[in-house]
Amino acid sequence: MALPFLYHGSFSRSTGLFSALAKQTKLLNLKPTKRIDFTFDPFTDNAHVVRNVVNYFYQDKVRDTNPKCLLKTNVVNDRSEPIIVVKLVDDKKIVFKTNNLSSLDILVKYNELVSSKVKVDEAVDAAKPVLTKSQKRR
Repeated sequence: MALPFLYHGSFSRSTGLFSALAKQTKLLNLKPTKRIDFTFDPFTDNAHVVRNVVNYFYQDKVRDTNPKCLLKTNVVNDRSEPIIVVKLVDDKKIVFKTNNLSSLDILVKYNELVSSKVKVDEAVDAAKPVLTKSQKRR
């Protein structure tokens, strides 16, 4: 008698890091933010992570979500840890200490903590017509 074959893991392959970054950048939203400060020392080891994240936030599509949001980049020379400080509209502050994080980790956490606060427009949902069963069959 043969043993049944069990599947382990996923059935499809992961599309990779670049597609995961693209997915997270599509979800970026600046509506609940008032200001974002990026501070890094270019001579430290993990400064490239913050520089890459700055590029994602400065995209025109992301900036158009809140034109009043101020994005500020501070380049320092004191061997300090790279930090991203997000000041929200409701006067709360979120600090990302990015010394041991990747760009994907930062974007996922930002979307989890900040972009999830954006309210979906109900007017867009109400514009869809309601179909009856007979109209759905046609």
